[in-house]
Amino acid sequence: MDAREFFDRVEAHPELEGLGIEDGDESAPPAGATAPAVLVRHAPTDAKFRVELASVAGESWETLEAILTGRRDARVLRQMTRIVGYYSQVGNWNRSKLGELRDRQAGDYAVAKGAPSPAGKAQAK
Repeated sequence: MDAREFFDRVEAHPELEGLGIEDGDESAPPAGATAPAVLVRHAPTDAKFRVELASVAGESWETLEAILTGRRDARVLRQMTRIVGYYSQVGNWNRSKLGELRDRQAGDYAVAKGAPSPAGKAQAK
């Protein structure tokens, strides 16, 4: 489905309102890039969505409508992270790197009470 067809279907839907089409800057580096998108409002809940045109092209109207009306949870179509030291698309990663990301997201990085400080360790030696 192309952007115009998607926007027309949104406008014809009794619960959805098209707020406009946002031009993106695809030439920007990945960390600051904003892809072109359609802005949509779900009137009953006043929820607002920014739907990238690449997502519109890859999904059926039935799926997009279910997400926009709250009958289905949205899924992340593209996720970026800085685990590798720079912003990178997670979809391009191998299984090992995805495992590292899951481990870091689930990690508990709190400092234990009573743990010696780094200065204390240096003095003990």
